[in-house]
Amino acid sequence: MSVRGIGDGYAFQRLLWLLVGTVIVPTILLALYGVMAIRNQNAAIVQQVQEQQEVRLQHATRVLFQEIQDIDAKTRAGAVACASHSRDACDLDRSGVAASWFWRTEEGPPETLAPFDIPITSADTVWFSPNDGGEPMGTFSVQGAQVVWRLDTEALRRRLAKVATDRYDGQVVFSLEGSAPPGPILSVDEMIARWQGPSFVDVPLERPLDRWRLVARHGAADPAQELVGRTMWMLPAGLFVLVTLVVVGTVVTLSSAAREIRLSRLQTDFVSSVSHELRTPLTSIRMFVETLQSGRLEDPERVEECLNLLSHETERLSRMIERVLGWARMEAGRRVYEIEDVSAKELMEDAVRALRSQRLLDDDVDIRMEIPKDLPTLRVDRDAIVEALLNLLQNAVKYTPSPHKIELSAGRRGSRIGLSVGDNGPGIASADQSRIFEKFYQADTLLSSATQMGAERGSGLGLSIVRAVTKGHGGRVELHTVLGEGSRFTLWLPMGS
Repeated sequence: MSVRGIGDGYAFQRLLWLLVGTVIVPTILLALYGVMAIRNQNAAIVQQVQEQQEVRLQHATRVLFQEIQDIDAKTRAGAVACASHSRDACDLDRSGVAASWFWRTEEGPPETLAPFDIPITSADTVWFSPNDGGEPMGTFSVQGAQVVWRLDTEALRRRLAKVATDRYDGQVVFSLEGSAPPGPILSVDEMIARWQGPSFVDVPLERPLDRWRLVARHGAADPAQELVGRTMWMLPAGLFVLVTLVVVGTVVTLSSAAREIRLSRLQTDFVSSVSHELRTPLTSIRMFVETLQSGRLEDPERVEECLNLLSHETERLSRMIERVLGWARMEAGRRVYEIEDVSAKELMEDAVRALRSQRLLDDDVDIRMEIPKDLPTLRVDRDAIVEALLNLLQNAVKYTPSPHKIELSAGRRGSRIGLSVGDNGPGIASADQSRIFEKFYQADTLLSSATQMGAERGSGLGLSIVRAVTKGHGGRVELHTVLGEGSRFTLWLPMGS
């Protein structure tokens, strides 16, 4: 059982639940709270607008009945004037009166009033609704005469319009509506259109307008409907943006966490690998030292061989320690580059010389160098670039099958000089090309090739150091590889003066 795998999975699962508990769930609750808050706000504003309309409607109702009382008083005054002069006929038509009838009590009502069921009259005005469903009618008796008159609702509507204009500056429209006869059955679309129309507030009226109702509508756009309309698209848009940000943030966080967990696992593998690699030369060194101390080797050639092996293991241990320390300095940003003008040929020759000193060049390794004679110098740190080239050469020797063919070349592109290291190795898969420069990362193809050839396993820092050194000089690393044919790494560095 792999404890490392369980630990990584548990860490990722714990982070996932932490995100759910601290980000996703609170965001959902906050979104629901926002929905309820907006709905409550809309309801409060709609209620406030309705209350305002109701106040306006009450005022219009008082004005309306006051107008009816004034019309009634003027009509009564005209009838009294006619009766006092003993007239048989009286013209009472005026503003607010649609029609009027005047007769002496002993004569009886005119024939035009026969269809109407006129109630018993008195000195006070008695209101009644005619059988024809028309405008209200009033009747009263005065000094031996009887009067019937019909109320002009158009005059009342004009009075309401004047109130809406003078007092409310056209923000509201009052309408006096009677009981409408049954109409045709509406379709679903017509019903929805009517429901989505401007909102209104109405109130049923008392006599003489008991069959009528007073309606108040917004003169311009309905503010409540405008607000609801705005929030209707703002609410889903805001929720969409919020959910999108949460999802994107969660994905980015989980991706970063997965990368950090993977990096942590690679670091653990790196520590284990380095510990194993350090233990191997240390064990060899201790064994050779004990052999020499015991005095059992009397043959000078065997002693010389033992000393050579001891020197080789010491150099290998020194290289490993120096690589780890160099990487640590670059990671901490403490590495300082000593910039100078150096030719490409000198850099490549120093790298090949360092490779030979490490006893990595056998007879089957063919190294070719192609450098133009008129190539300008580079302005770089000599030791750092030699180290980068050495890392590329070491990979080319380790992971290239025999016979090894390594090509060193240089070229110019604008104000940059490119130093290339090519080999005839197995190439690098496309899935690994974007990750081989990550620290501690080792492609499976490279590891398998190294295992087949018996080469020592690397630490996964070589290409990471190459990229860090190149970037430290303001340059970049370019990779060209073909599976089964080989790879070529090019360091593009600044040109010297």
